[in-house]
Amino acid sequence: MRVRAVTVPRQMAQRGIETLREMGLIDKSHQLKKLERKITIPIIREPSSAETQLLRTKLGNFVISETNFESIVSRPKRIQDAIQTSSTLASKLPRSFDLIGDIAIVEIPSDLDAHSSEIGKAILQLSPHVRLVLRKCSDVMGTFRTRKFQVIAGTGTTETVHHEFSCQYNLDVAEVYFNPRLSNERMRVARQVKPNETVVDMFAGVGPYSVLTAKSQPTSKVFSIDINPTAIKYLRQNTFVNRVADHVIPMHGDSRKLSVNEVQGIADRVIMNLPSEAENYIDAAIRTLKKRGGRIHFYQFVDRESRLDSLQNSFKAIVEAQDRKVEAFEFCNVIREISPGIVQVAIDALVN
Repeated sequence: MRVRAVTVPRQMAQRGIETLREMGLIDKSHQLKKLERKITIPIIREPSSAETQLLRTKLGNFVISETNFESIVSRPKRIQDAIQTSSTLASKLPRSFDLIGDIAIVEIPSDLDAHSSEIGKAILQLSPHVRLVLRKCSDVMGTFRTRKFQVIAGTGTTETVHHEFSCQYNLDVAEVYFNPRLSNERMRVARQVKPNETVVDMFAGVGPYSVLTAKSQPTSKVFSIDINPTAIKYLRQNTFVNRVADHVIPMHGDSRKLSVNEVQGIADRVIMNLPSEAENYIDAAIRTLKKRGGRIHFYQFVDRESRLDSLQNSFKAIVEAQDRKVEAFEFCNVIREISPGIVQVAIDALVN
């Protein structure tokens, strides 16, 4: 399409763009042209005489002409914008999805089964860096905390590289547990670790808590446990990729068994990111603490209506049954919604 444009020498490109933007003249619906010695910037109209004089002052030599440009295809901002469907179905379309590396993971209600492929293609439109779209086909399940997926758009394997807070995580979303929605919670915990602390990450997965902790506090020592051998494989890779292999120790096995021998009594801090079952491992977490005590980061799924003080009392009772004492609850709050009526709570407890 032919539109009006301003052409300036290549060395004046940045100043030309900034000047035309300040004047409100840039045509954002067309792509500018970059040549070896000049750049041609599309504008929305012919400049007035006063605007032309200002351009002369700021840019010196330039040419106004009519030129062919390629239109910029505007991307939809929501799945609802990318799919044409009835208003009834539109209200049921997913409003968000998880991004892990270059893979998008979306939850689709069963009455939209016939539209799965459309939804997948819409997500590819929304996020140009996404190469594969997966639909959740099950809850997180089993000892290894994995779920089933269906490919609904894109290409490639379920292996990816995820970046978060200057850390890089290699993983396979179909073989290990990883939740990108916990990134801020991981940073909240990592920032609390003090110099020279020993940390036991009881359900480490591919290492998002362990690696971030080690990078945030380089003098710490982190023992990272997981029962999933594939998770441990990626965890080892991630310790080297992130240059923390000298103070993150991957340990394959059940954290309850390891707490009896290998990591008994060594921890200043314990991370228990297994909200579906962590309550059953509080005794194991206490065994890993040093005799003088330490801090436990505990997670649990509960009904939204649950009282936080009741959760604290339940935690306290289990601790006291192990002949230890909760000195203080330093944090206790809902950190995310899991489903309607179900939330995840985080508790930071100082235990002696």
